[in-house]
Amino acid sequence: MSSILELCHWLQHTAFSQSVLQSALVFPLIEGTHILALSISVGLVMVLDLRLLGLAFRGERVAVIMKQSAGISLVGFAIMFATGLILFITQAEKAYTNRFFLIKMVLLVLAGINAGWYQYKYYPNMEEWDAAPVTPLGPRVCAVVSLICWLTVIFCGRTMAYEF
Repeated sequence: MSSILELCHWLQHTAFSQSVLQSALVFPLIEGTHILALSISVGLVMVLDLRLLGLAFRGERVAVIMKQSAGISLVGFAIMFATGLILFITQAEKAYTNRFFLIKMVLLVLAGINAGWYQYKYYPNMEEWDAAPVTPLGPRVCAVVSLICWLTVIFCGRTMAYEF
């Protein structure tokens, strides 16, 4: 047995994990909160992505959309991360051995790298292109990568739920 799988086994059998699983209300509340936080945070990211692609909100500057959505989106991500960690702990062995979970984790890392790249490369000089009729290629590529990552993360998350 691998050391990671042993750690997963231990996590899944902690008193905390067992109390969450055995509660009639706690597990469904955590799962529901996870889905709501995902809807808020990823929904706002998708609004930005669609604007970068010129498919929606063409009348709004990218900077305005980012300013209005960044704080709420970050709070949503924090809640999504915390609740996702709790959900993982309660079913760590099943999750770790599930191919959809592994794909989801890789794509979450890729989505984070993509967002970091956008912030590093394109955000600092956004004022130069924000009012342009067409967003430059680089930010549009980041938007496509983001949409693919998040839609696939959601698909994998839903598919995982049916395999547990």
